[in-house]
Amino acid sequence: MVRAFLIAVVATAPTLVERSKWFLLPGVALALLMVFSMMECVAAFIARPSGRAHVSSRSAVLERLLTLNKGGPYRLEPTRRADFAVILDPVDPAWRARFARVKLSAGYRARLVLDEERHQIRWFEIVYARAGFVGFQSMWPRFSWSVWMFAGYIDVQWRGWAYGMLPGFPPRVGDAVRFSLDTVALKREIRTIASRAGWEFRPKVWPFQVHRRPDGTIPRGLIPSATRFWSERQFWATVYPVLYLMTVLYIVVVAGGWRELGRRATVLPLLGFSAFWWGIWGGIMLIFGALNRPRHSAAR
Repeated sequence: MVRAFLIAVVATAPTLVERSKWFLLPGVALALLMVFSMMECVAAFIARPSGRAHVSSRSAVLERLLTLNKGGPYRLEPTRRADFAVILDPVDPAWRARFARVKLSAGYRARLVLDEERHQIRWFEIVYARAGFVGFQSMWPRFSWSVWMFAGYIDVQWRGWAYGMLPGFPPRVGDAVRFSLDTVALKREIRTIASRAGWEFRPKVWPFQVHRRPDGTIPRGLIPSATRFWSERQFWATVYPVLYLMTVLYIVVVAGGWRELGRRATVLPLLGFSAFWWGIWGGIMLIFGALNRPRHSAAR
């Protein structure tokens, strides 16, 4: 009788989320940590060790990177916050000289830091676009503004417009030409240089991970991803699934209680969602691996 009473109490007790919505905050925090660990895990698997016994010095790698400044759409410029900033200049200089300034429909910025301790070329990039309008539509004033941005590690082949702006006010467009943005080719060139030098190309998720402090040191990240006995791949390949499991279990327990974990109607959808999630993640890893496969010449 006591057992039946306890079962009835448990069955009718309110769930944690019904008691207070604050119980959702730990779940949100776990989900954010899981997404962060997923991005770090992808970046760690993209970074392939060169496998070369001889490792070039930092100065030698810097000289090889400067050879990329050969009139292409990108140029590398030394900067105070990092070793190099990658500047996009996709239009012909003769065409640019005809106008007061040139406005691009999409912008691109990247920077890299040479981590001599780990022999890594750390990389962070951002693609962005913004547009605004101030004027009148019929007799009514109109204002619109739009912006989008992708940051971290981006493999895109983007085509946009370059607008040649005439001097004076109001701003006028004198001419427009198409331009292309290929971040895949740029990173392939840098990856080839890193591989030949015995270094590792290591994308990073956050911009603060790819800059130098005033004392010259490099931030290692929000979470120590390299321990004494584990590599970055081993660390994130363990942390990511653990955080995924903790996030899913916490959400189920908060929403329905521990009894939900023993119900077939709950377990089967969770297994199906997990299979879908990890299948999508595995496909992303295969795509990134194919796009970032080093050239054969880099292994010679």
